[in-house]
Amino acid sequence: MESESVAPTLVRRRSRGGLLVAVVAIVLLLVFAVAYALNSARTVDAQVRQADQALKLAIQHRDTVDKAINDYVGANVPSDPASYKALVDKDLPEVEAALLTVRSDQASVKAADANLGSARLLTLTKRDAQAAEVNLTQAARSGLANAEQVLLDIHDQLWMLQPLVQGVIEMRGLIAKAQANDLNGALAAFASAKQQVQTALDRSHRADIPAEYGVLAGLLKSGLDALQQEIAAIQANNPSAARQAQAQLQALSDQFDALKVRFDSVDASNRQMFQPLIDSYHKGVQAATVV
Repeated sequence: MESESVAPTLVRRRSRGGLLVAVVAIVLLLVFAVAYALNSARTVDAQVRQADQALKLAIQHRDTVDKAINDYVGANVPSDPASYKALVDKDLPEVEAALLTVRSDQASVKAADANLGSARLLTLTKRDAQAAEVNLTQAARSGLANAEQVLLDIHDQLWMLQPLVQGVIEMRGLIAKAQANDLNGALAAFASAKQQVQTALDRSHRADIPAEYGVLAGLLKSGLDALQQEIAAIQANNPSAARQAQAQLQALSDQFDALKVRFDSVDASNRQMFQPLIDSYHKGVQAATVV
């Protein structure tokens, strides 16, 4: 009996070159992964350093911002118009400088926040550090936005008060001329005083300016018109016209007295409007102090 022949099993031999390529590919993948991880860590470190620098500047500027706000909100306002005007002239550039500082800080923190977010999906390492830094920058951005709002509101109020107080000063000056019987000098001074008051009235329509300021500007404008008519009537020796102007001034005086009562609440209303925004600003900056 003849034995059956069995076909030999073909064994596929691996190519040494192919095996080497596979090994090299695996090594390259590992090297790439390590390099990516290192680069990812360095990217996060750079982003965090940039954000920390922006936050530290915002923290350093808090005293400057607070002073600009408090100098207006907590001011002991003098009753003398000239001293009041000097206070407004001092506060306005201080607030403008603080507003520029806050906006600069906003831009820096926003840029840092954008950088942190742009590579979030590409970063495999230090994601916790990156996420923590994002929380800080976003809290600071919210706080800085509220600081900007307070400073902008204060700026608009000072910007309106500046010509208004100047108008009051010039009105008092022309009244003094009239009392000294310098009627020509008094009449010549009306144009400038009216221009100041009209400028204030034009600026009083913004939403962040108390309505009482606009009412006061309107009353001053009407008072200047009536006063000019009275002085012109006196100069023209027209008693009837003078009495009519005096009646108008008396009616305006009664309205001024009623407005004084409303002005007692203006400062309190400002504080009530500003305080939540100030608190939010402090909270946002305080959160960043951990850097």
